Amino acid sequence: MVQGVSEWLPISSEGINSLIMVNFFGKTLAEAVVYSIWLHTGTILAATVYFRAEVLKLLENFPLYVKNPKKDTDENRLTTFLIASTALTGIIGLPILLFGVDRANFSGEAATAFIGLLLIFTGLLQKYSMRPSGKRGITLKDSALVGGLQAFSVLPGISRSGITTSALLLRKYEARSALKLSFLMSIPAVFAAEVGLVLLGRITIDACSLLAVAISFVFGLLTISILMEIAGRVNFGNFCIFLGLLSFAAALV
Repeated sequence: MVQGVSEWLPISSEGINSLIMVNFFGKTLAEAVVYSIWLHTGTILAATVYFRAEVLKLLENFPLYVKNPKKDTDENRLTTFLIASTALTGIIGLPILLFGVDRANFSGEAATAFIGLLLIFTGLLQKYSMRPSGKRGITLKDSALVGGLQAFSVLPGISRSGITTSALLLRKYEARSALKLSFLMSIPAVFAAEVGLVLLGRITIDACSLLAVAISFVFGLLTISILMEIAGRVNFGNFCIFLGLLSFAAALV
């Protein structure tokens, strides 16, 4: 339920879920992060349904893209953007998960403080990112930038939508366009991450894990429209900073 609601806001659903699992279910940070990533399966399905018109256009255009990827069309530019950003996310994100987060076998106060610090970083990034008006065309440089930044959202407390949308805003994208691109690029990246987790044996597919995904999907589908509208208008930087300070302070008590 938490994943289904919080995914559409730039507040790090992974960080919030990890805080819950560390403090209420006694999970280590590594265990919490892996399960938090798995919960994205439901919301990525919800995003696919919500953006089904765009996804179908890209799928229908893909054979033409393969034949002539340099043809200057909106679909080709978006396809190149998604391929490049997903590739950079995988190249950078996989080592972070396997050699960093996956070895973070600490829990309790230490894990809470770590997540709190990253939430504060997320909040500061959003709070001071520019929100210009106007339009900007998709470039390969932009896809490389946000693809690389998206990889760091594997860290609990770094909001995937927050960091990618902020980067696009700083690159002079219009707010609504930046948010839409952020969620479109999450679909192939999260799908690849879920496949990787299963192949690496990090997730056991059983009744509980499937139930969690189903509930994440339902709540995500019910809330995506209204919460994305809110996310496009409200700066959640102060909320992330407050939650981060609260988490860090609680860890010290």
